[in-house]
Amino acid sequence: MVDRADRVVMDAIDEALSILGNKAKEAVYYFMEREYGLQKEDIPSNLKNFHDGLHMLFGVGANIIEKHIYNCLQNRIGIRARIEPELDFIEVLNKLRSFA
Repeated sequence: MVDRADRVVMDAIDEALSILGNKAKEAVYYFMEREYGLQKEDIPSNLKNFHDGLHMLFGVGANIIEKHIYNCLQNRIGIRARIEPELDFIEVLNKLRSFA
């Protein structure tokens, strides 16, 4: 069963990946499943693999997608948290998740 915080994170990821278009978003999910064994609903509890997969697919462009995920998550939980530059993707998502 997916808890509320995981659902909010997954919805933010799904929303953020939508900037790529539906076909590309589905291709990202397919890649995550094929290469990392990650089902879409498992991503919030396996952020390291998701992060690694994004960087394998998009290189440094993954940073832009990750920032968009932060923004989508902040909008969904209704807060604007200060994101310290020294935090990595997983640390930021876990920090924001604590507000969900």
